[in-house]
Amino acid sequence: MLALLLIAGGCKKGEPLPNQRPDTHISIQAINLTGSDRLNSLVELKWWGSDADGYVKAYEFSFDQVDWILSENQDSTFLFSIDAGSDTIDIDFWVRAIDDKDERDESPAYLRIPLKNTPPLIEFDLDLIPSDTSHNLLTLTWDASDLDGDQTIEEIQLKINNSEWTSISPAINLVSIVPDNPKATGLVSSTLYLDSKTTASSIDGLIMNDTNSIYLRAIDIAGSVSTEDTVSSVYVKSQTEDLLVIGANTGSPNSFYQNNLSGLGISHDFIDFVANDAANQPRIWSPTFGLLLAQYEEVLMITNDVNFTNVQTNAEEIILEFAASSIQAYVDNGGKIMLTSSFPNGFSTGSALFGVLPVDSFSTSVGQARLPIDSLAEGIENGYPDLTCGAFISGLDPFYPSSDATPLYTAQLTKNNGWEGPNIIGAKRSNGGQTNMVLLSVELHKLDADPTAVQVLLDKIFNDEFAW
Repeated sequence: MLALLLIAGGCKKGEPLPNQRPDTHISIQAINLTGSDRLNSLVELKWWGSDADGYVKAYEFSFDQVDWILSENQDSTFLFSIDAGSDTIDIDFWVRAIDDKDERDESPAYLRIPLKNTPPLIEFDLDLIPSDTSHNLLTLTWDASDLDGDQTIEEIQLKINNSEWTSISPAINLVSIVPDNPKATGLVSSTLYLDSKTTASSIDGLIMNDTNSIYLRAIDIAGSVSTEDTVSSVYVKSQTEDLLVIGANTGSPNSFYQNNLSGLGISHDFIDFVANDAANQPRIWSPTFGLLLAQYEEVLMITNDVNFTNVQTNAEEIILEFAASSIQAYVDNGGKIMLTSSFPNGFSTGSALFGVLPVDSFSTSVGQARLPIDSLAEGIENGYPDLTCGAFISGLDPFYPSSDATPLYTAQLTKNNGWEGPNIIGAKRSNGGQTNMVLLSVELHKLDADPTAVQVLLDKIFNDEFAW
């Protein structure tokens, strides 16, 4: 119950007189408050002193008249703590002036301070929580505070639907709820993740393929409980297949990929990251996206060079930038992913993607690389068919492959306005002889003039390269 903060004040000086002890006063004579009208534990007090024969040079204050704290200020803001399990407490406060002769007031000014514990406050950050549907998992974040000091919050509690409350450390303000069996339906047990690897505890009550209400509250050391906050009617969809297709291309070519996969008998889950103002994109990319990928054996990401807004950071970047760290963790842990995307002009050489994708760099030349109609993307690896351009592509993105990449495709490109650079538009990366990443730096649906070749390519990747 000691003061934690002092705010600047001052002292008064006077003309020297025959020595007398100083006198001390508190600006408030008494605080006559009871019940719910008591003060919270953050209290500002002011005092002053006078000395008839000199001047006041400092003050001392105490809460027990045994230990005295020296101060040159005439006011202080105190943050008191209330004993665990108590709702109210009375604080005794004394202050005495010290004059220029080091004489102290023999009758310190006194004030009884009646305090009442203030319940903590807590609320979900709704801007960072899915408002409608969440796929396979749910990431939640919140803000908690207490007027008595945030350190007085002893526990955060989370509840799903009608389950029991689950205790969470007050140091935590973000968790992901991941079903232990992501393919289950109905009522499931789940694990709370703090990031893509660290678990906090288990939690019950989540209902897959149904709407869910999530409740949140905080409890302080005095046992006071905050008002509950609620996120209601969030539909959590379960996993059904081992391949996840993510549609993040603003040209809406999703049916092209889904139909081709279905034609090969390859079943898949699909999430549209573009539709409804990108409502299905993760609000918090890390750890949400990494935990989503981890549930699947294989992933196909269909993206392009259009920027989106990261709701959490407000960054304007292409989807692959948001996803980079999660993709790296996914392949490091045995995942297999195919990516087909165009890239922005002047793509940053400092992008994290150059450490994730099998790409060393793009050409920095002026002009453009183009792929005319009926031009070929020529397969240079056994089993990779030639693909034929079905529509004129300007601003093609051939790249220099990374040292650990195996080139798969070169383009019969044309060079416009002095462009110079490589002709590689496809590469793969392997680990121990097992392919875990295939990249096309051109949108595959634009190489659709030979539909059979497209199916051969997808069959090669998902039924051969990734069959381990």
